Amino acid sequence: MRGKNSIKDLFREHILAVIFVMFMAVIYLHMMFTNGPWYDELYTYYYFISRGPVYAAIHWPVPNNHVGYSVLSAFFDFFGNPYVGLRGVSLIASVANLILLYKLCIKALDKYLSLFVTALYAGAYLVFRLSVQGRGYSLATTCFLLATLACMEICTGNPLKRYFVLFAASLCYGLYIVPSSIYWVMPVCIAGGLYLLFEKEYVKLLKLFLSGVCAAIVTFFLYVIIWLAIGANLLCKEEGSAFFGMGQVSVILKAPFTAMFKGIEYMTDTPYIQSIDRVECVKGLFDYFSVLCSQYYDRIGALALVLLSVGVVACIISLFTDKKIERNKRFMLFFVISCSVLVPVMLIIQSVHPYKRVLSFYLIPLLIAFAICILGLFGAIRKKNRATIAEVVVMSLAVIYCVCNVLGGYYNQELAEVENKIESAFEGMNPSEIDTIYYTDDFQKYVLKFYHDVMPAEVYTLAEANYVVIGPEQLDESYTEPVWPVLYPFSQGLLDDVERDMEEVSSSEGYTVYKRR
Repeated sequence: MRGKNSIKDLFREHILAVIFVMFMAVIYLHMMFTNGPWYDELYTYYYFISRGPVYAAIHWPVPNNHVGYSVLSAFFDFFGNPYVGLRGVSLIASVANLILLYKLCIKALDKYLSLFVTALYAGAYLVFRLSVQGRGYSLATTCFLLATLACMEICTGNPLKRYFVLFAASLCYGLYIVPSSIYWVMPVCIAGGLYLLFEKEYVKLLKLFLSGVCAAIVTFFLYVIIWLAIGANLLCKEEGSAFFGMGQVSVILKAPFTAMFKGIEYMTDTPYIQSIDRVECVKGLFDYFSVLCSQYYDRIGALALVLLSVGVVACIISLFTDKKIERNKRFMLFFVISCSVLVPVMLIIQSVHPYKRVLSFYLIPLLIAFAICILGLFGAIRKKNRATIAEVVVMSLAVIYCVCNVLGGYYNQELAEVENKIESAFEGMNPSEIDTIYYTDDFQKYVLKFYHDVMPAEVYTLAEANYVVIGPEQLDESYTEPVWPVLYPFSQGLLDDVERDMEEVSSSEGYTVYKRR
């Protein structure tokens, strides 16, 4: 009975947060099935998720894979619904992120400020747009929050074995999902290390360090599997290689290190990993983070950056001036300072300005820093630790702002305009009848697989094909050079052949499906 009563009391205490998370879960669920997947999602589903967890775990042709996400999603694909297979993991991760963020905040803030942070996070444009996409960013953020919570428990509470395991596992899987998780892995580790060093808890510090080392070792071996598979695949297909024509397993058994280094070379040479001049990187850093903040909160990027930066400065001042600060809040100060400062430092060291979606997690420490700043402003005028009317108004405005955003048209605009039009073109026919097809763009194969579970034989001349889809590019006389993922430009000869040998069977705005007579 005591357990039941405590759960009931906990529910009542945080009822506003429960209602908010349930509201967002419904929004996410609706968006998951109504806002069709775009190119990167469909590519991921076609090449990795739909081919099973083993295949997804050993293939990395481009960073689009997000290996850890694809492996986990491949299990969800066994349920038989492509939306669940592609986006189910992100849906669960996004809802979990709101719960975990609230739980993290409540350890150092009150329930009103915790809801304030959670609502502003959920109401950020970049966070919302990634919430149910079949990409690994939301899941990586889940690992980030789990690692932070575990680190806080280790540093400020009982250093139980399960927290060290959770800490190491979160770091490991976050890096396995996407290597750019290093941008939060290092700050979390350093935050914990600095806190324990400051508190002179050297035994905990050693255990935390060893947990990080274990995570690094396991992550390395997970990537070794990928490197071996990539390298062996390249070597057995490379004419002139001593391994040409051999099976991949044979290559790995015969020359594992050669295969591994070949895989590493391929992964590091990818054109998606681009550095810029370090001077330009430093000069453009303010603009980069202003644009990033604009992707958090539209049209107020510079203002958001200034306000959030004020919060970080306030945290730095508080850490070195407040000697009576409680342990949880002190850890939180180390956490927000470490994350806020180290991320731009790491970008400078690497001389990169990565895709903004890579730093979707970065909003979390910035918002917590801002909330701590607010707590400092209002704390002096509080009575019996109760929130003031001004605070309640601020929190209410944050929730209203979030709700207006997530229900608005801007946040819910189509992710896949072209892909949706192609799918509409197939609706007027039975796609399972397509046996051979001449693809004029790269969207079409992914659309057929995702929506209809059809993978017709791809041919490279119209004469070999029984079906073809003509898009707006093939009808535009000014379109003389194809831009990927469009494969072919305008060709009057192609149109003449289609008109002579084929008949229209279905169409949508801009796209027409033809079948050989």
